[in-house]
Amino acid sequence: MASKKPSSKNLLSYFTTNKKARTDSYENNEADLGCGSKGEKTLASPNNDIGFIVDKVVLTDADKKLVLSNLWVPDDFYKFPLLEKNKKRGLRFQHKWLKEFNWLAYSNVKNGTFCKYCVLFARNGGIGSQPLGNLVTVAFTNWKKAKEVYRVHSNLKYHTSSVLDSEQFLKIMGKKEPSIIEQELALRGSKDFGPINVDDDIRQGHFRALLKYRAKGDDFLRTVLEGSGKRYKYTSPVIQNEIIQVCNTILLRKIVNKVNKSKCFSVLADETTDISTKEQLSICVRYIDEQNMLHEDFLQFFEIESLTGDALANSILNGLIQCGLDCNYLYGQGYDGASNMAGQFKGVQTLVRSKYPKALYVHCAAHSLNLAVSTASGIKPIRNCLGLIEKAYMFFNTPKRNSVLLHVIENSDDEPSTKQLKRLCATRWIQRYDSVKDFSELFPFVLSALEIISDWKDPSDLDKKVNGRYRLLFSFGLPLCKQLQKVQIDLGRTIYIVENVIATLKSIRENNEIEFTDSVGIELQKKRTTTKQTQRANPIIQEDSIEQYYRITVFLPYVDYFIFQLTERFINHKNIFEGFDCIFKTEALPIKLKDREEFTKLIDFYSPVIDPCSSLAELNMWRTKLVTEHIVFRSGLQALDICDEEFYPNINMLLKIFCTLPVSTATPERSFSCLKRIKSYLRNSMKETRLNGLAMLFLVTERSKLQQMK
Repeated sequence: MASKKPSSKNLLSYFTTNKKARTDSYENNEADLGCGSKGEKTLASPNNDIGFIVDKVVLTDADKKLVLSNLWVPDDFYKFPLLEKNKKRGLRFQHKWLKEFNWLAYSNVKNGTFCKYCVLFARNGGIGSQPLGNLVTVAFTNWKKAKEVYRVHSNLKYHTSSVLDSEQFLKIMGKKEPSIIEQELALRGSKDFGPINVDDDIRQGHFRALLKYRAKGDDFLRTVLEGSGKRYKYTSPVIQNEIIQVCNTILLRKIVNKVNKSKCFSVLADETTDISTKEQLSICVRYIDEQNMLHEDFLQFFEIESLTGDALANSILNGLIQCGLDCNYLYGQGYDGASNMAGQFKGVQTLVRSKYPKALYVHCAAHSLNLAVSTASGIKPIRNCLGLIEKAYMFFNTPKRNSVLLHVIENSDDEPSTKQLKRLCATRWIQRYDSVKDFSELFPFVLSALEIISDWKDPSDLDKKVNGRYRLLFSFGLPLCKQLQKVQIDLGRTIYIVENVIATLKSIRENNEIEFTDSVGIELQKKRTTTKQTQRANPIIQEDSIEQYYRITVFLPYVDYFIFQLTERFINHKNIFEGFDCIFKTEALPIKLKDREEFTKLIDFYSPVIDPCSSLAELNMWRTKLVTEHIVFRSGLQALDICDEEFYPNINMLLKIFCTLPVSTATPERSFSCLKRIKSYLRNSMKETRLNGLAMLFLVTERSKLQQMK
């Protein structure tokens, strides 16, 4: 046995071991097989080995780019195997051949060589339809005639053509032309059919114009477009619509799969009228993915004919089912406060909850803030002030008068941050902050311009004083409005921010001894007080102070009403949060009776998804974890990140539901901006299929850009 042991370890045994090692360590980049005496090593077959590309029936652009840009190349220490057919002469592949022939590629999978250009672009093997063979579809392994065959292959016609095609391919892939879809431009024009002549100047729409532009630097594309054949060019309107529809289907399916996999989502919906006077219902979803990232994704537009609660509820539910969503996972609804959406008897939220009881309705917080501001602004002096700002904008919204205002600003020693008055936003009251701020800053220049234009005096002393106070109060609502429109915000964070704003406003009300500044040289006067007055404020004050008069008649009523409106309109959000609040508290055990009762109501509501038997024990362990580890978090997402799903399954599910509950309908309203640009007055007959495809492509592209920026 001792004499046979050395003979059993012959040269071929090394290669048998190598083959097994390559198979077992496919995912590893390197495997030290101990083949050489100087530490030589053989790389396991990587994913960018050309042998895998050869076996593919259809090559994508990504495959071609991989071969041309990132193909695997053996390093100087690679031990090339000795094949059975070459072992008599002991011939191996030589590493220097890779440098001598730059088109050559070695495959660790096939143990042979290929021409990387011909593998990708060669269509036939020479005269007529001769089949391709060595170096293209079959690995070349005859090392005795290697250099001779390589030299012959370098001069073949189809090889030269493949090299040129590869250069053209890289040139095209390297270009980044502006996407029509990203720019939200209409693809088609008035004449979007027939042959394409690259050199003509006929206006045929953006799609054909971009094709012509690209073809002027791409001979292959020019040949395709101007070729004699009319088929397989894929430029017709029908093909365009089919491609857009396929893209929409693929993207929608990916979103739906993520939502169904999360098993918890909320629906966000809003409707608007498009350019063709058709009602469009935008449906979006809010959900958490596997990485505990919160998403609000657009699904589709649905054309509706009725705005009743019953019709809208059916459209929303049918739309969700049509997209492929499982509505049994519906835990939240987010709409505006219109009666057809929020009504307690025939509103959308009531009808949806009749079928899916766990789908809580949350009034859009941004709309609630907007209503609070607009209602508080109904005080007569405030309303008059806003009317003056609007009139000032309309007055200077002519070239002649605006030039006078610009002349006054340019000749002044001050440098205001803006030189134009802005119009008051008709619907979003909180956005009026910019208009009020700019008017307040330009007020002295407006007065100077009015003096130049005519001999007018200030039309109302009251408006000057109200303007400064109104701008001050608007400045507290603006950051709140911006926070409420963020995707990552949850109900807990919303209540926290609103309560901070209310506390700040109360502090301002209690410490309101602020003097009015005089920057325009106008003497302030208070209104006459009488024993009987019904048309305006008529306070009886002992102190004969102008500041005190306007503080009582304008400032304090507005602050009080604004605080009242914020408190009332966000009380529903606070009531919903109370059930989840016990999960976020870091108080020591035992759990208070009130928290226990609220938590019991919560788990009863979400039963049987939440197990009532083990939930209370989980809450005790969760509270213990927070107290002992001194954990404090500012949002539900932070709590979800540290909540182990296997150890706290019920708490984890409750946190997912909490984070999924909607805060605002900003995402559906953003889709309306996209709708306005895609379905313009030039394309007012666009059908729903094409509209949804273009909207989906644009909104997904925008989301990808934002994620890259983050």
